[in-house]
Amino acid sequence: MADTPAAAPAPTPKPETAPTPAAALTTAAAPAAGATATAPPPTPASAAPPEPSKPLKFIAKPMKIGVVPFLNAQPLVWGMKDHHQIFPVPPSQMGTLLKEGRLDVALAPIVAYFLNPELQIVPVAAIGSKGPVKSVRVLSHVSLQEVDTLYVDSNSQTSALLAQLILKKWFGVRKLKVKTVDVTQFRPNMTKTWEATLQIGDAAMVAAPTGMTVTDLGEEWFRYTQKPFVFATWMARNVPIAREIEMDLLASKNEGLKYFEDIVKIYKGIWVFEHPKAKEYLEKNISYAYGPEEVRGQMEFQKLLKEEGLIL
Repeated sequence: MADTPAAAPAPTPKPETAPTPAAALTTAAAPAAGATATAPPPTPASAAPPEPSKPLKFIAKPMKIGVVPFLNAQPLVWGMKDHHQIFPVPPSQMGTLLKEGRLDVALAPIVAYFLNPELQIVPVAAIGSKGPVKSVRVLSHVSLQEVDTLYVDSNSQTSALLAQLILKKWFGVRKLKVKTVDVTQFRPNMTKTWEATLQIGDAAMVAAPTGMTVTDLGEEWFRYTQKPFVFATWMARNVPIAREIEMDLLASKNEGLKYFEDIVKIYKGIWVFEHPKAKEYLEKNISYAYGPEEVRGQMEFQKLLKEEGLIL
């Protein structure tokens, strides 16, 4: 789904001084479709969050870590910015940047692993759901059975394939046309009656255009499989890095899950919900677990994608 960027030397980013993992990740603009992917430089922090009750002690050497610039990723990088270098990266570019060595570790879409099995999953955390997820949805004018064209975000990967799978397998759309768009310029209400739009991340949390039907893909997946869905998980470019970074990632997750309210307050993305609803989203809609049940859901997704011819 992602364009393959030309080879480029590894970046040499300068560490940021402000301890703001959440705010620093929200200001980067996603590259336009077709643009050459390069590991983006760190963006200056716009606000300093409250410090953890006790400073986290990281044991791995400083690493280049890619994180999707969405609210739901922020608890997993709590406190990291004091030690590691955090880069906001669109989901579709994570796998390529890991393979090329321009990132050491990334909170990458699970499809990146399906397409690049040489990557190493670090099994300490995920971004997933067990039911409605709220931030991955399809907007349509008619029932999904009547849709023949799906517009997807040029930066999406896992969610784009999940939407195609659901439309084809469970809604019977056998000749689905998929068109990639720049979501900064495209609006769902621009579509024709038989067209639908995939929205992911923060953009999917705003109110839908009047008259459009909202289909929550996390909810649909669970309805038909009764399994959790894993949208992204930590991946490293090789085994030694995976082993070295594991305890740092676990420590950041364990601490970050205590600070949902603070994370919501400092988040400077395109968020429009009031704080209580944003906090509820992190607490109730997003699952950060990555255990046997999540692995079974992940394997089911991979199997179904292959059955429908969506991946090899």
